[in-house]
Amino acid sequence: VRSSPQQEQFFRTCAETERVTCKSLLCLDVQTRWNSTYLMLDVATKFQKVFERLEDEDPHFKLELNHGPPTSQDWEDANVFTQFLQKFYDATVRLSGSLYVTSNLYFTEVCAIESALTEWGKSLDPSLKAMAIKMKTKFDKYWGKIEKINMMLLIAVVLDPRYKLKYVSFCYFEVYQPVMVSELTQKVRETLNNIFDEYKQFETVASSSNEMVHEVDIVDQVNIGASEHQVSLMTKFQKLLEEEEGDGGKSEVDRYLEESCEKEVVNFDILSWVNTNSSRYKILSQVARDILAIPVSTVASESTFSTGGRILDQFRSSLTPKLVESLICTQD
Repeated sequence: VRSSPQQEQFFRTCAETERVTCKSLLCLDVQTRWNSTYLMLDVATKFQKVFERLEDEDPHFKLELNHGPPTSQDWEDANVFTQFLQKFYDATVRLSGSLYVTSNLYFTEVCAIESALTEWGKSLDPSLKAMAIKMKTKFDKYWGKIEKINMMLLIAVVLDPRYKLKYVSFCYFEVYQPVMVSELTQKVRETLNNIFDEYKQFETVASSSNEMVHEVDIVDQVNIGASEHQVSLMTKFQKLLEEEEGDGGKSEVDRYLEESCEKEVVNFDILSWVNTNSSRYKILSQVARDILAIPVSTVASESTFSTGGRILDQFRSSLTPKLVESLICTQD
């Protein structure tokens, strides 16, 4: 179609005749860009009627194609694979964002992909089924064992007030046995408590410095003749008030997880929520700011595949997988 201006103009004429309003341009896939296959098929399927008219009205159309024009089965397969690849394309777009938080989105996307692969593995379409089974095997290599799961990805979800720990348990109940889910949930809770305790130590040091300044302020506010015992009593009283406001001595993690989840709303800003509730969760809000600031990906996904092509060229086709992994990770 794009081999000459005349061919392209003839294609547009056929599109107008078929009343196809799609403004997208036809494109070919690129071997080093996996999502280009989706983009190619997505646009092509929208012009199916145009290609069929082109086949009838352009005598050179059939001659220029080595394998002949697409059959009805080809178009049906193209539609199936477009729907299949769209889930991965959409997930990549969402997780490649740089202007919003992505660490709390990763777990949801992974669970959605696993559910889709499991469903497609039962498909009646032999090609789709075979591809889904192979992809599920690779998926299980990274996500099939609980002990290998990166806990920080789950902590990011727990720190999202819309999901918390309940969502992690809910998603894993769809995949794993109850015993494994209980074990994983406990592990996530322990990890969050350990992180909280680590931050609390820093907060304790900072609070000690602030208390010394606070005691000086109290001395300035009372009479010059006030004794050290009076200042000490005032300080203890302030601590008592803080403990009472701390909901019966419960930690911030306990209070946060026990509260009901926030309702799902459009354009929910998690960072604004953390900032608004920082007075209630003084330490946990600091944890959330640090963890939610971690991006899921620091580079575009296409560059990873381009790197693989540069490492595995025609002169280095016998490298072992372990050595290839080392070369890519060290970029040397």
